[in-house]
Amino acid sequence: MPDFNISKIANYLGRYKDQLDELYEWEVKNTQKLAEIDVANESEIAELKSSDLCHFQKTQRLKSILSKALNDYQIIDIPRFEQIALWIIRDWGGIHNGSDSDTIRCVNAFLGADKPSFDRIASSSKVGGFMTPTKRIIYDSRVAYAMNWIILSENAGKKFFPIPEGRNSKMQAFNLDVLIRLKFLDIYKPDKTQGWKDGRYISTKDRDIFIPKADAYFELNSLVGQVNELLWNDTRRLEPFYTEMLLFAIADTGVFEDITERVRIEIR
Repeated sequence: MPDFNISKIANYLGRYKDQLDELYEWEVKNTQKLAEIDVANESEIAELKSSDLCHFQKTQRLKSILSKALNDYQIIDIPRFEQIALWIIRDWGGIHNGSDSDTIRCVNAFLGADKPSFDRIASSSKVGGFMTPTKRIIYDSRVAYAMNWIILSENAGKKFFPIPEGRNSKMQAFNLDVLIRLKFLDIYKPDKTQGWKDGRYISTKDRDIFIPKADAYFELNSLVGQVNELLWNDTRRLEPFYTEMLLFAIADTGVFEDITERVRIEIR
């Protein structure tokens, strides 16, 4: 396992943890479909629509509802399990690529693997994260982006996570893979004895810095779990869900602000 400074990562996140309710702005949408597939009752749907709860509180409630439903229906009602999984990915997660059958195939492969494939990890891990929030995190572009920035900016390690393709304009504008490579520029300097004109030169050098995709979920899941135990001093320390959601929430807010304030590039 890569060597990370857990304390540095937890200290960075500590400045934001008490603001999670305010920072988390991802809406719970199309809740009526949960009623249609008999996953949530009228009272639960009313809670998910209530203006008295913030977005994060609604997500907490959603997690509680869907975790039980997913674990129950995976055993007794596979078609309904698949409907819930697709709702999480399509309606809650906003991911619409791939056919339903291929998406379910990826979900089942994810749930059956110790080291899940990186293929469509942002989709499949959403179901895993809701199903077992004490053991699995959601691995999406925001979570990986925020974690990579913390590792980079706090000198908390020398290995970084591959970032799934995302649509966030701030994260696209400030591509973190480029910032990481610039920080470790000596690794990429052309060496005429090593075929530096080869089209695979960068991908070869990336192996020194980026964790292989085959190991990425396993390693990030483990790291977030360790950070979570140190970051929280109550029952939240038992669920990596809280640190994962905090990383998600700050990716295009606190992290974006931090990057624009701290990064300066000098061309000589």
